[in-house]
Amino acid sequence: MADRPSVRRSRLDRVMIWTFLGWWAALVVVWLLLVDTLRGDESLVGVGAAAIGAAVATAVARRGYIRFRPRPSWLREVPYVAGAVVVDCGLLGRALWRRLLHREQVHGVTIRVPFHHGGDSGRDGARRALVNFGVSITPNSYVVDIDPEADSLLVHRLVDVPLDRILRREQLRAKNAFTQEGDGR
Repeated sequence: MADRPSVRRSRLDRVMIWTFLGWWAALVVVWLLLVDTLRGDESLVGVGAAAIGAAVATAVARRGYIRFRPRPSWLREVPYVAGAVVVDCGLLGRALWRRLLHREQVHGVTIRVPFHHGGDSGRDGARRALVNFGVSITPNSYVVDIDPEADSLLVHRLVDVPLDRILRREQLRAKNAFTQEGDGR
């Protein structure tokens, strides 16, 4: 019969290998998107840089410094985020057109959006990071601050438009969290 520590260790080793391979693959894709070429020398540098980044990410994960546990179902948001990027490009293009041709002033706004900060779990940390990314990758908006005391996001927008899908969802999640806390749940 195998002793328990060796079984746990082999499982941990498998998890760390998959963690490394996942980070490595993701970082190679990011590299390829940034350099926009498949030349041998560029690819070799990208593979090496991705391996270094994956090794660091794996070491950090193994130590437990960062807990990041997204739900696979969150991947369903990717098409909406991609659509928001396209829509925001159009918004900013139109604002630039109005500014250049009609000399209209374009005024950005900074808004505070209710946002349930959550706890220190890997799931809450992943949600905060991905909401920050999902909002900030769109050309019109970026997260300036996540305020855990005020349970809010501070978001700067170049063109004032209604809240996008991610911010509306987080606003609703915060409202529900505050309601549950008020009910004593």
